[in-house]
Amino acid sequence: MYDTSFDDSRSPRTDRTVLWTLRVAGLIATIAAASADAQMPGAPVLQNAWSTPGIVGAVNVTGGSDGSTYAAAGSWAPGSARFQFSGGVGYQTRTGSSSSVAYGARVAMPFGGASSSFGFAAFAGVGGGGSVTKKTTPSVSLDTLADSTVSTAQVPVGIGIGWRRGFGGTRGASLYATPSYIFYTGGSHAGGLFRTSVAADFGITQRIGATAGIEFGATRPRAIGGPSGTLYGVGVSYALGRR
Repeated sequence: MYDTSFDDSRSPRTDRTVLWTLRVAGLIATIAAASADAQMPGAPVLQNAWSTPGIVGAVNVTGGSDGSTYAAAGSWAPGSARFQFSGGVGYQTRTGSSSSVAYGARVAMPFGGASSSFGFAAFAGVGGGGSVTKKTTPSVSLDTLADSTVSTAQVPVGIGIGWRRGFGGTRGASLYATPSYIFYTGGSHAGGLFRTSVAADFGITQRIGATAGIEFGATRPRAIGGPSGTLYGVGVSYALGRR
């Protein structure tokens, strides 16, 4: 029995329609989140407030003034959607350095209701990669400049705060912000920064979604790894299995 005592104009059928629309929005709007949930160096930290039950795969492009990363990612969450695991691997290019493999993994736990319009989630992840910085370190035995290897890893911890809405029962959109503290290591230099991201997920169909977002905040010198400016990310994802 649905309680309509606060609004006599609403019928049980209307309530069911509203709840179904919100659930569809929750599914569709978070389909695209897998494109950024697997945290990798050079990619913005984007975390929506909801998770998508089942398996979702994605491809994405991220980067900024420091270089770009092209990656494939995937996520899995149980039917209850109370938590979500994500992972990804990609090809990273860095300004003034050679290219390398980048990888990442993350776990997130939503705390919003399954049919709520607003929600938040806590998350933690780890990502890594390496590159050779060309001619930056003086050689001890030679008068020329030698190459140096910078291995960069990052551990983001933060929350995602989001709002979502369904459109027409088959599409949806979600806007969210992701404040986080990110611990970076780069050779012998380690330290943490506070960064913030804003992003949007769009449900194109019940299976296909898209994500776009940016990250900004404190920076690190490019030579020791970590962001030296604003990062961006775009991605497309596909939800597997029955919907």
